[in-house]
Amino acid sequence: MSEARDRRKLLIVERKLEHNRGHHHTQISALKMLLPNFDANFVAGEAYDGFLGAAAGKLSAKSIKMARLRSRLQHGTAFQRLGALFGSVKLAHSVRLPLSAFGTSLVTICRQLQLGATDLIIVPTADLDSLESGVELTTILGDNAPRICLRFLNTELGDRDERIRAKRLGAILKRLPANVFLFTETDELAGYFRNHVKMPVEGGFYLPCSVPAAVVPDAQVNREPRFRIGVFGEPRPEKGSQRLANIVAALAELAVTGSPLLIDFVIQGSAADFREGGIYGDLRGFLDGEQNIIVSPQDNRISPEEFEKLFHSVDAVLLPYERAIYCLQGSGVVQDAVAGYKPVIHTRGMSMMALLTHGNGVPATTDREFAEAIAVVATDPLRFQQGTARAAAYFQDALAANPLLPLLGASLQGR
Repeated sequence: MSEARDRRKLLIVERKLEHNRGHHHTQISALKMLLPNFDANFVAGEAYDGFLGAAAGKLSAKSIKMARLRSRLQHGTAFQRLGALFGSVKLAHSVRLPLSAFGTSLVTICRQLQLGATDLIIVPTADLDSLESGVELTTILGDNAPRICLRFLNTELGDRDERIRAKRLGAILKRLPANVFLFTETDELAGYFRNHVKMPVEGGFYLPCSVPAAVVPDAQVNREPRFRIGVFGEPRPEKGSQRLANIVAALAELAVTGSPLLIDFVIQGSAADFREGGIYGDLRGFLDGEQNIIVSPQDNRISPEEFEKLFHSVDAVLLPYERAIYCLQGSGVVQDAVAGYKPVIHTRGMSMMALLTHGNGVPATTDREFAEAIAVVATDPLRFQQGTARAAAYFQDALAANPLLPLLGASLQGR
């Protein structure tokens, strides 16, 4: 068999891909590395700025709105249906709405790229819109439809209305095509979907984020005289950002009553976040650098290269995430921390515990417990050296055992 015939085509659909913020762009490169024998193209959001090169297509925000209106017309209450009726006339000048958000758009792209039954579509940040679109694509292309793999990251599935979400999902699962395969990032989320909605889904579909998983950092890197704690990404309520001031204050009390701790909190955020009234405004008293504990603000809009360098400069990572959200969904920062051999001080009971139970994670619940955990890690960082190495090795094995790969073995033999 020739090399040309061996190669398959891959279409990555990432509607939220617009610029180099967050982890949407890292998923593109991770999938290309995972599938080096596939010729890869990608579909992005309509505001995509071209930083990764030309996209095979862009998905409009209007199409998403129309899909949302259609779901309300189909599954909503009488009041919701009436509102969706008026909304559809205003937006689409018709009450006849598309069967999915972008199923027909993907059909056009598949035909342009000549994707067939042995090729592959992956949606790394999947939701109900992409699931419905995959079903419509399969209905149109029939036996020539590519295999479609959707990776779900949270329970909302892009629709915050719990009642409508359940009805939409139930309707799809009753007619799920054989070429559509469902995955989640975390095992915890997969268990939730299997137990609560009987979804045929498999967990453990990890993708490396900003920090390469196979690179062993230099343990002798001379960073700073202070122990550096990293708080990464834009501040959000579900990430426990509003708790940070209390955690730092509790740690400052420990530093006064116990042995002196020299700790630097490396925190990403905008300038407004650190001003009075901002989410980190109460940390301003720690910005002058005259105390044992200081705060070093970092821009939250930096290049991927700058982010990786910043990440490697810290000694540990702090994740005071809200358990209600992160008990099921995963975090790219957890993967970065494990890949970067960093101890993780995290909320007790959060997901991705398969990556955090190798002697590299320190759980906490209250602000005081977080402060005490930081003190423990800062006082004796070498005690976590073996645990972080074990976690990094486990993560590399988990990436190599991606649940997508057995499916591809079958696809190379035809359907």
